[in-house]
Amino acid sequence: MLFLWPINTCIMSNAGIYFFTGYSLVDITPTGVIRNTSPDAIDRDQQRNWETVLQCMGLRTQPQNIQNPVSSMIDIESTEFGDFYKGNQTVWMWQWTVEATGIYDLQNKPLGGLMQDFEQVPIITGLDETARFILPIFYPYGTIKNIYFKQSTLS
Repeated sequence: MLFLWPINTCIMSNAGIYFFTGYSLVDITPTGVIRNTSPDAIDRDQQRNWETVLQCMGLRTQPQNIQNPVSSMIDIESTEFGDFYKGNQTVWMWQWTVEATGIYDLQNKPLGGLMQDFEQVPIITGLDETARFILPIFYPYGTIKNIYFKQSTLS
């Protein structure tokens, strides 16, 4: 007896596309520079920080539709950054999508896995950021929070 499975079964039934936005005080400017051009150039280190973000985003899933970060100077009073940071700061914002629901969540903690993946990951400082960091790390919690994420759904 020959048994055949349909080849074009839709894996995403009952699923949508899940949109995420990241916000960072760390300079994650995507420069495309993959080799140092001079010892004083910061563009390679900016690219290194962006590559670090991409790697952390991809630890649990394959991010799609990644929009490169854009930076703007804003008053961070109305943001979710830690209380250590005040006034006008340069903030980098980027967006991406995933196809799996809850992929970054932990039990009773939405986006907890994503925050955990970024926790204490080393960064390069002294670039074009305006914020000053106690430690050269991404930190998504508490008073020294320098990165955070938001999610929205479009089905």
